[in-house]
Amino acid sequence: MRKVLFASALALAASSTTAMAGGRCVGNCYQRIDTPPTYGVVAETVQVRPAQTYARHVPAVYGEVSETVVVRPAQRVQRVIPAQYSTVAETVMVSPARKVWQVTRDGWGREIGCWVTVPAQYATQHRHVMVSAERVTYDEIPAEYGTRSRTVLVKPGYVTHDTVPAEYATRHRHVMTSPGYSGWAPIR
Repeated sequence: MRKVLFASALALAASSTTAMAGGRCVGNCYQRIDTPPTYGVVAETVQVRPAQTYARHVPAVYGEVSETVVVRPAQRVQRVIPAQYSTVAETVMVSPARKVWQVTRDGWGREIGCWVTVPAQYATQHRHVMVSAERVTYDEIPAEYGTRSRTVLVKPGYVTHDTVPAEYATRHRHVMTSPGYSGWAPIR
């Protein structure tokens, strides 16, 4: 629409130019038309920095663990208790009580015989006797425990990948919205 208006304005100007030129134009006459180009600003999105992925190494985590361990196991030890002896004194009969015929003389010289009781004869005798026989006992020795520390893996190491997204920006640039025109157009 703009071009049509512009062209008709030029045609008017050309007809008046023909008249001014003294009317020497015979047939179709042309006039020179020069239109400058037009420019505008265009906004466009451009990538400033591309997306990047970074690998991050997370080291393993170790910890100390204390645990109870057997230093010496429980034992059963045999112990021999020897026999116990003692000396015992006991009275034993050496000869039993008895009756014996005994002949004696009295004060007039006569022989008198009678039965006389001889009491039992005793003596003290010492001898060794076993008080307790030999025996075996067992002593229980409990186990001994200690504490030991050791390093254990708490959490294994791993690799993470962190992605930084691309960055974009809006840039404005000047562009030609319509080219200019330079040429001849008929005069009407």
